[in-house]
Amino acid sequence: MYTLRPEMAEELRKTNNPIHQKSPTFLKNADFIATIGDICTLKIFKEIREPNLSIVDMKTKRNIEIKPEQKKIMEAIGAKEIKIVNKAGTISPDLWNSIKLAIKDNINTKIIVKGEEDLAALAVISMAKIGAKVIYGMPDRGMVVVDVNQQEKKRANSFLKQMLVE
Repeated sequence: MYTLRPEMAEELRKTNNPIHQKSPTFLKNADFIATIGDICTLKIFKEIREPNLSIVDMKTKRNIEIKPEQKKIMEAIGAKEIKIVNKAGTISPDLWNSIKLAIKDNINTKIIVKGEEDLAALAVISMAKIGAKVIYGMPDRGMVVVDVNQQEKKRANSFLKQMLVE
């Protein structure tokens, strides 16, 4: 299990990638799209296409349940659904292995997390192929699109190495 060290939280919030209010149209040409977070998953699904991998917790801003109409749309996402438990500030073995399996399987997969999915982007960036697009939400700001390249993989792997491994 990876556990975020408290002193890493601020550094992790920083991004050099633009923050988008709307889904960027260049995503229409992406071979692989992974979304982390309910609102950005719904947005990408409605405005671009079904993500290859969606990691959601059926909440927004940590504790507000998504609306019934959003739940209905969410139900249509993913040919395969995996339910796991993941505590806040961690990447559990179940979350890690589910992401690994979803990327390998090549079947549109939705991972529903009981707990928190915030750090899943690190695992996805670490495991995804070069050229994949990883999109995660920034509450009240928009969504960040990470173009997976060697530099982004290096950054994600650096964070993972600094996290406490239990």
